[in-house]
Amino acid sequence: MFAGLTRCPLAASTLALALAACWTAPAAAQEARQLPAITVTAGAAAEKADGPAPGVVASRSSVGSKTDTALIDTPQSVSVVTRDLMDAQAAQTVDQALRYVPAVYSQDNDLRFDQLRIRGFDADSYLDGMKLNRTTWFATPRIDPYFLERMDVLRGPSSVLYGQASPGGVVDMVTKRPTSEPLHSVEFGIGNHQRYQMGFDFGGPVDEDGKWLYRVTGLGRDANTQTDHVKEQRVGIAPALTWRPSGDTSLTLLASYQYDPEGGLFNPVPAYGTALWNPNGRLRSDAYLGDPDRDRFKRTQYSVGYLLEHRFSDALQVRQNVRYLRDDIDYYQTSLSSPLGPDRRSAYMWANVNKEHLSQFTIDNQAQLDFQTGALRHTLLAGVDYQYLENDIRRGGQYFGANPINVYDPDYSGFPRVPVTVNQTTRLTQLGGYLQEQLRWDRWLLTVGGRQDYARTDDTQHNAQTGARTASTDTGDHAFTWRAGLNYKFDNGISPYVSYSTSFQPQSGNDASGTPFVPTRGKQYEVGVKFQPANVRSFATVALYDLRQTNVLTADPQRPQFSVQSGEIRSRGLELEAHAELTRELSLVASYAYMDNVVTKANDASQGKHPTGVPKHMASVWTDYTIHGGDLNGLGFGGGVRYLGKTYGSVDNTFTLPGRVLVDAAVHYDTGRWRFGLNASNLFNKQYLAYCNSTMICYWGASRTLLATARYQW
Repeated sequence: MFAGLTRCPLAASTLALALAACWTAPAAAQEARQLPAITVTAGAAAEKADGPAPGVVASRSSVGSKTDTALIDTPQSVSVVTRDLMDAQAAQTVDQALRYVPAVYSQDNDLRFDQLRIRGFDADSYLDGMKLNRTTWFATPRIDPYFLERMDVLRGPSSVLYGQASPGGVVDMVTKRPTSEPLHSVEFGIGNHQRYQMGFDFGGPVDEDGKWLYRVTGLGRDANTQTDHVKEQRVGIAPALTWRPSGDTSLTLLASYQYDPEGGLFNPVPAYGTALWNPNGRLRSDAYLGDPDRDRFKRTQYSVGYLLEHRFSDALQVRQNVRYLRDDIDYYQTSLSSPLGPDRRSAYMWANVNKEHLSQFTIDNQAQLDFQTGALRHTLLAGVDYQYLENDIRRGGQYFGANPINVYDPDYSGFPRVPVTVNQTTRLTQLGGYLQEQLRWDRWLLTVGGRQDYARTDDTQHNAQTGARTASTDTGDHAFTWRAGLNYKFDNGISPYVSYSTSFQPQSGNDASGTPFVPTRGKQYEVGVKFQPANVRSFATVALYDLRQTNVLTADPQRPQFSVQSGEIRSRGLELEAHAELTRELSLVASYAYMDNVVTKANDASQGKHPTGVPKHMASVWTDYTIHGGDLNGLGFGGGVRYLGKTYGSVDNTFTLPGRVLVDAAVHYDTGRWRFGLNASNLFNKQYLAYCNSTMICYWGASRTLLATARYQW
């Protein structure tokens, strides 16, 4: 099953050292294993699965069980990015926050939305355990990490909990919640590309009894980017209010508003002159190949919802999570529509216009029963969730066959405005019921669950001028998915595990011919070992997996705005990860991933090839050292190295993108009330391509970014 995993590069040795450090750290350092507090949290309460975790090490999560479960008891690979780690690395996007997580890969320069892959498959994003649907067009919600308390990554199929979900895994973003202790923080930042930003974060009790708590977080940002004519602008606010009438009941109201007048464009460049040799020379990485007078990406996004918990007794508790989200997109893009011509400098263009209004309602009802029968301890979870999504789209597209552009000296004039020609409405409904048992006996923990899903996708299209219906599809699907996992916990903190899990994901949208996509199916075998020593604040995981997905969507190389289903992809891999606070001063995050992804079934040139944009090897290490005491008290230094192996640039694997090593660095000074920081990402300004899927479509990776911040808290 796991053949071929023994050929791992020397980059994995960094992980081995980190794991060894976790094992051998002296017990004498036990009482001071966390970084100086970077974020004010609600007192020193015990860590909760949906709450803050101090430093870089988390020990609990609900992403793999929907219950408050220790990571060492979860029979799948889970990573947690804490608020302190996000602050230490000055992460400005979710993509950036997940750069040091194994087997998570992204196109790290797309400002419109996060494009994450886990174990080689497109990942699903969740906010507070509820899905943020990714549509077939561009109305995809994007969450700013400034509003988040933590990010939990579950690798492998998770349909038994979430219904329609990617087989590669999910990213659950946990929002900042009201605090029981006063919190006041304001922050200012300035960076290269004329970047200016500010943020505030206030929270605490409203009344003397602490029955009412609040939190309000806001930000503003204005910046240019590494690409000519492309800007990034954002304003947002996220208020929250908690009511705790008793120790058994909690109701948290959550709302958010985000406006991106300049959401950042993401136009492709050709492979010749970037990934491949071109007799005309190398293309400038800041060149804009589009129509700057018309191109735009504007987003207005808001949501409102609540999280309700009530405990009837020590044994029975219920939870209800509800959210309504709206995402409005105004998008106009002009980009390449053909490979470079024989002169290797001219290419034809096309443009598309999209005005989308996405509405999504989600509700998840859970009942948890904790009880004991003899020597057996049970945590039984039963739930029903429902999702409804509606996306109203006004779109059009046009090819400019008579007006090629010179990619080395672009002339931005002469492109006619593209009108709206199609009115399209897509509706997606999902209803699912699930049951899970976490059964403990002595050192054994058995996790088993099953779920039944019913999903329907309805899509209609009309001529925008005449109103006549031009296409209509109505597809319904149902599936049963399940998971079983077994853990065994030794006294020394080692816990081996084995699991099997499945996935199911209806695909909204059509291919280029108008044929509706069929659902994807996935299954995975995973074995691993987790380690959480008692004498040092650390956590480590080693995992092996064999994962397959059928009916996979991949980019259509002839029409980049569409997707095709290549059939089946097999992924086999190895992952190692360690988070450790080795001393009071020193913390470490390290990871390595080996991914062998192959298209095993397809009716095109991708048969037997490796999918584009999936590196076989990934490795990273981040460390932070902060001085305590003396004249330099509060001064700290951080740094990281990321290695991403080569990837293939076309579905037929005719060319590759070389691997790269990227260096990040940080210096910070904390006086108690003031914290000053300077962060550099891609410190040496390595120029590289993040992704290609043909000789026509490539994307530059993120260039060097510098960000200086000053935060005052009281």
